[in-house]
Amino acid sequence: MRFLAAHPGLQEVLISLALLLAAYVAARFVSYLLGLALARSAARGGTDQRLLSALKRPVTYALFLVGAWAAVNRLPVSPRIDALVDSVLFAFGLVLITLGVSRSYSILLDWYASREHLDLEAATVAREFNPLFSKVGKVFIALVALSMLLQHFGVNVASLVVSLGVGSLAVGLAAQDTLANMFAGFTLLVDRPFRVGDRIQLSTGETGEVQSIGMRATVIKTGDDTILIVPNGILVKERLVNQSRPTRHLVTRVEVGVAFGSDLAKVKAVLRRAALVSKRVDPDREPVVLITRFGESTVDFQVMFWARDYAEQGLARTEAYEAVHDGLAAAGIEIPVPTRRVIQESESEHA
Repeated sequence: MRFLAAHPGLQEVLISLALLLAAYVAARFVSYLLGLALARSAARGGTDQRLLSALKRPVTYALFLVGAWAAVNRLPVSPRIDALVDSVLFAFGLVLITLGVSRSYSILLDWYASREHLDLEAATVAREFNPLFSKVGKVFIALVALSMLLQHFGVNVASLVVSLGVGSLAVGLAAQDTLANMFAGFTLLVDRPFRVGDRIQLSTGETGEVQSIGMRATVIKTGDDTILIVPNGILVKERLVNQSRPTRHLVTRVEVGVAFGSDLAKVKAVLRRAALVSKRVDPDREPVVLITRFGESTVDFQVMFWARDYAEQGLARTEAYEAVHDGLAAAGIEIPVPTRRVIQESESEHA
């Protein structure tokens, strides 16, 4: 004790080493406890396991950094070295906290989006807005951490924000199309004219199922199993048809012509029965049979019925055409074939 009292510098070094060792032991103990909790939650799975796994290392390292900071501050070193070490430890600690908060934020968002909601509409909104909120939240957390780090090192954040504002104006003018698509993507997520899984028809005629709504573009899978990538700005400006709303039922039309002189009431009855033959047609909605026009050699009819699912519209129309053909043939109703009669006059008739 007298030796240590006679050498106060050595005493401070030993105390610092003791603090550093205690911090290491405490960090290892906390890591052990978190490992036990992680092993117990592994059987249940879910959010608890993901949170513990995401926070285990950041919490352990942060606890060790706290002990390292306390140990360094007791060392008999110059103020310059002390400030330098403090800054390095602060930077490492801030990075660890930022990673922990960012991971926890993503896990909590995923938990909220996947949990069982009482309201199906709320579950759909949470699932669709989850990618947007995740990206925005992570960017916000990173910006807050960066501003704290710069302020710790004496950088004037306010003047930096002004400088970035002028620079962002130039970037915005150069990338105005990209920014327009990003704002359009946000508009689509808020206004929700269609959702992921809906079948939409573009103004250019392409039809497909929405796979994802990104920040810049929307991915659509067409009926040919090809991927169509459409910028969000186009979807906001142009008209489109959502075939999935309000239901997946889709009006389907079949046209046929019969010979003049046919019993029109009998034709309507045959067409009405033929439209309901297919199992892909909704039997609860009565088909509509209309006479559309008198052609050159036919009386033209149009049958409107509702396919159960837009994905089966083509098969429903094919089966309806087959039933119409067989029904008209069985009823003895003629489907005339266009013919042309050519009359040729001889030269003797002109003489």
